[in-house]
Amino acid sequence: MARFEGYYQAEVVAAGRVTPNMMRVRFGGSELDRWISSGDPDERLTIAFPCPGQRTPPRPRIAGGAWHFDGCAEPEQRSYTVRRVGNGTLDVDFVVHEGGFASDWATRAEPGDIVGLSEAGGWYRRPPDAASVFLIGDATALPAIGRIVEELPVHVRAHAVIEVASEDDVQELPSAADLTTTWLTGSGMGRAPSGLPDAVRDLTMPGGGAYVWAAAETSATRAIRKHLRHDRGLPNSAMSVIGYWRAEKEAWLQRYEPAKPAMRRRRAALEATGLTGQDLVEAWDQEMERAGL
Repeated sequence: MARFEGYYQAEVVAAGRVTPNMMRVRFGGSELDRWISSGDPDERLTIAFPCPGQRTPPRPRIAGGAWHFDGCAEPEQRSYTVRRVGNGTLDVDFVVHEGGFASDWATRAEPGDIVGLSEAGGWYRRPPDAASVFLIGDATALPAIGRIVEELPVHVRAHAVIEVASEDDVQELPSAADLTTTWLTGSGMGRAPSGLPDAVRDLTMPGGGAYVWAAAETSATRAIRKHLRHDRGLPNSAMSVIGYWRAEKEAWLQRYEPAKPAMRRRRAALEATGLTGQDLVEAWDQEMERAGL
């Protein structure tokens, strides 16, 4: 889908802390009656925030083959997981961290505040015969993991490994499945190197019938994907591994900008081969590593 197709205005109806470092904002409003969930338990959407001095985000329009916004430059936008879909409402959990635009907005959110929401889609694709599920993620993936385990059937065995800032950020994760949860505290999330790759290496997995879903900082998920593919021999059809965010992004962008034209050509060449899904993600990771990115 195009980035701004299905751009719905949504109104904050409630906001509050889930844990010290997680805010939950509930959105409602008449336009959400037309918003349709993708049904993916890890579905993500783009949130467009109002420009400075404005109450509502500008409506996007196409002119001259490009997106334009009336009233201000392109608004700040961030990608977030839909934690829960209700009757005309949806919940989004925001990790609270210093210097984050969306995080700052969420801590100040009040009923009546307006944002724009895109359509949503996700990556979770558990094969029907996968009786074991492994869910790996940092705090940014916790909303998706919480929703996934809530929707797992009773006959599935699941093991979740979740990295959060502190013991106070541990959440109860109700599930009908046979769920084991391992919490890593104090590592990752820009504070220290992530402990997720080592934790995944230490996991005992069945020889077959397992599905792995992982989402975290990009370098951590890249290491996890390489381990699953090359050390464990897990096929791409048995995993969904997604980089949700990038540490030291500004420094990375300084390296990426000079290489952008060449990387775009490499991306187009990969897509022209017909690669899709995790096969495309793995091939793209290899290209990024070759380019030192």
